[in-house]
Amino acid sequence: MTTGTFKRFRPGSTGVRAGGVTDSDCERLRENIRRRPSTLAAKEFFANGGMREWWNLPQRCEKLVRVLEAWNETADGNDPAQELSYSFSADPNESRRQAMTAAIMVYADPTFSQAFYKFFCRSLRNRQSDSNHKLEEDELSFFRNLRTLGWIRADGMLQRPLGEALHQTILHWVRNVISKEFEEEGMFDHAMEYKQSVILPWLEAFVGKEAFELDWDARLDFAVAECYCLVRFDEVFELIAEYPDSHPAVLELKKVLEKTNMHQSMAKALKEALIKRLNHPGANTSQIIDVYINTIKVFREIDASDRLLQVVAEPVRSYLRQRQNTVRCIITSLTDSEVGGDLYEELRRQDARPLEHGEADSDDEEEPPDMNWTPAPPISKERGSFLATGTKGNSADILSMLVSIYGSKDLFVNEFRLMLADKLLGNLSFNTDQEVHTLELLKLRFGDLSMRSCEIMIKDIDDSKRAISNIHNTIKAKQRAIAVMKEREPVDPVVDAAIVSHIFWPTLQNTQFKHHARIQTELDQFSTEYGQLKNPRRLVWMNQLGTVQLELDVLEVNPDGTAAIETREFTVAPLLATLISHFEDKNQWSLEDLSNETGLAEHTIQKRMQYWVNNRVIKLLNGAPVQYELATREYMLQGDKEQSTVSSMLDDDGSGEQAVSVFAQEEEEMEIYESYIYGMLTNLGQLGLSRIHEMLKMYVSGGSDVKYTKTPQQLAMFLQHLCKQEKLERGPDGMYKILKK
Repeated sequence: MTTGTFKRFRPGSTGVRAGGVTDSDCERLRENIRRRPSTLAAKEFFANGGMREWWNLPQRCEKLVRVLEAWNETADGNDPAQELSYSFSADPNESRRQAMTAAIMVYADPTFSQAFYKFFCRSLRNRQSDSNHKLEEDELSFFRNLRTLGWIRADGMLQRPLGEALHQTILHWVRNVISKEFEEEGMFDHAMEYKQSVILPWLEAFVGKEAFELDWDARLDFAVAECYCLVRFDEVFELIAEYPDSHPAVLELKKVLEKTNMHQSMAKALKEALIKRLNHPGANTSQIIDVYINTIKVFREIDASDRLLQVVAEPVRSYLRQRQNTVRCIITSLTDSEVGGDLYEELRRQDARPLEHGEADSDDEEEPPDMNWTPAPPISKERGSFLATGTKGNSADILSMLVSIYGSKDLFVNEFRLMLADKLLGNLSFNTDQEVHTLELLKLRFGDLSMRSCEIMIKDIDDSKRAISNIHNTIKAKQRAIAVMKEREPVDPVVDAAIVSHIFWPTLQNTQFKHHARIQTELDQFSTEYGQLKNPRRLVWMNQLGTVQLELDVLEVNPDGTAAIETREFTVAPLLATLISHFEDKNQWSLEDLSNETGLAEHTIQKRMQYWVNNRVIKLLNGAPVQYELATREYMLQGDKEQSTVSSMLDDDGSGEQAVSVFAQEEEEMEIYESYIYGMLTNLGQLGLSRIHEMLKMYVSGGSDVKYTKTPQQLAMFLQHLCKQEKLERGPDGMYKILKK
């Protein structure tokens, strides 16, 4: 402990300083201070360019040491310069050293520490470039002088620039060596070897062996671990995006975080990176889900409690909740083997549990904790649960966490139902083995009751296959009888039909139009046989749906009198088959005539005819009105030589259209809540979107057959639809009310 002695001053009269010291005494005191060796040395230290010339610090510090040593040797009690100096320590030499330091600090500016920081960094870089590099005698002498001045003690004024130089040097080396290296093991051990071979010898020579043995080794261990974490935090998004290839780096980061306890900093860095890199329209929904799943896996490696994951993932979960295709992407990843990925394997886990066991637990405030209550475990200890932060210890699987984004599995079940309808109606072979296998897996997770409609849909397809076989056999028998009578080859039936129960299926596309007579004859024949087989049931054809396989033969007579036939195969929608069938009756049709024949608007016909024009089966004639003509073989071959490129939008044959009308399905489901909305607005006058949403969740609960499971975005679209129908109106303040006519 340093001590100081000074004279106490008492108020005096005018012209006389306190304690009886006159102005002349004060001036003499100031003159003595100016003539003190410490003051003169400090002025000389900052002369000739100041701290801008930081490279000559060794020479400057050596002068200070010489002044201090000479001062200590010549100092005595009769020296006027020493008479009024303060005593900072019982040791006169230490007192004069501290007086020298104080004088330096009086004249120092912010560039003082910066100059030493630059010098230390250069010295460390020299050592870093050659680990066998031995310190020069001038450098060792400089370090001894700093120890003599006492500037690198634990409380010395160079502790901060020294620490910053060490930290920056280690950080720079670690970044150059481990950055983007996620698959190689032992990167942290490599950094510790660097500390041992480069940093420790330099620091021991700098602070001295006795001071080094105190706590510098432990401090450097922490500094290396901290720098390792900081580098990984800067690239934590890439670390997660490249998982599981980055698994070695994740395990190593977990080990280092246990040394630094920087879990919160890592969570903050990743949260900011996820918001910046994922939460924007340019990111694909499936990519966001993949990164989110990797985040779950990585954080469960690092933080067994799952509590950091909850903080990090919440912005991504909220953003996924706002995207309209999130549920469809999740279901596609679950069920589509071509997409595959983590979710596809997740559904096939042998230890999978029903989703009821993984859904978020709600806090029951009415039941206070009992005497057995224990707090949540700390990070890196007993595993907790992302969805149930308490003492249950049940770790929710990935599918449960994705379902918990919406808080209900009903949305996922309904989306699978829509996708299954499209897949079944597009299955020309009526083979449902894959769909049955997927359904059984989903029943294990979502429950048998929720998948009841999907089970009936698959059964409809299986029943259709048997019904088609019976109908085809009946038609073939009749065709053979007719063929025998007319002495010609029997014609095989050409119509297959997916016969569905409309009560259990989603709303299907149903744009009605008139088929060509030959196509309609085949459909009528199939309907008749079905009516006899399943009496009293009758078929109602969904004309827009289905697939037609065509073979088009174009006849061309050569100049020598021989005929050439160009045969081309197409798989198209029923409307396109009807349109091209009309050209079998005559070679040229106007747009108006085709519209009259089919019963569809001209713009719809024109859009669909573009498919045949692009494939050079039909030729669009110049002039008005719009006329179409059957193309010749020469015209077709000319198109092949030109290799014309047509946009995919114009080439769309309509066969890939979704059979399920998603908008019609949502509108039909939302109409159930229309009466509830009218009741609210009738009683309360006007309400905002969020208030209507909360009241529907409250009153349309699971206690009845109807349950409200829509998102605010879906509700907003339905309210906008009601406004277009002039049933509601929306004010400028965003409030909805019943439109008074």
